[in-house]
Amino acid sequence: MSWSPKSARRSNPPRRGPPTPDRKFNKDDGFIAYGLKVPAWRAIMREFRPRLRALSLDERLDLAEALFAEGEGWLGHSAIYVLALSVEELGPEHVQRLDRMGERFTGWSHVDDVCISVLQPLLLAYRAETLALLERWNGSPNRWKKRASVVAFVRKVGESGQFTEEALRLCENLVFDREDLVRKGVGWALKDLMRGDREQVLEYVKELRRRGVSSTVTLYAIRDLDGRERREVLAVGPNRIAG
Repeated sequence: MSWSPKSARRSNPPRRGPPTPDRKFNKDDGFIAYGLKVPAWRAIMREFRPRLRALSLDERLDLAEALFAEGEGWLGHSAIYVLALSVEELGPEHVQRLDRMGERFTGWSHVDDVCISVLQPLLLAYRAETLALLERWNGSPNRWKKRASVVAFVRKVGESGQFTEEALRLCENLVFDREDLVRKGVGWALKDLMRGDREQVLEYVKELRRRGVSSTVTLYAIRDLDGRERREVLAVGPNRIAG
């Protein structure tokens, strides 16, 4: 028997009244998570892991879409867990489904989870196709897709130095984005890209300060710096055109 959100609810005793939304985990507008802590969620997913593994890839993708469609934070993370279990079986032919699921992200935690668990392995395995998906997300009106288009380059991917040019181009498109959490994603990406290509990215961050980019971006980007290098970046101010 396949597992689904509805079958999971049937297996639990009825509750009195609706659950109270817990917004402490993520304070973004529209993000709702119902009374579950991380250790408890992990224990639940470990219990279901063998049953999830037994499903076919198409069944797992259908399940992930159904979980996202519920619009609840922990079920969204459960969808990403299912995708991560399936990542070695995913290929370019599944990009359209991933694109559709991206519309269901409801907070930065979904974005960061899917970037590290799903998109980064796909980026390493199918560079051109995954970059094309990130390019589309970069120009999307959806703020979570925009954040994902740059957060995909954090950590080991950024540190590798293999994607510096592509990542900087996508970051450039969002440095003046009006959404704070998108700009923070840009700053995070720049910080980790600097680990892989220090000179180029450091000079780019200085140029952003000359252009008057929000300090949200540049302060995130220089979190690894201290001493003289950090002072040099902070000393750079926006260029002023005399009137």
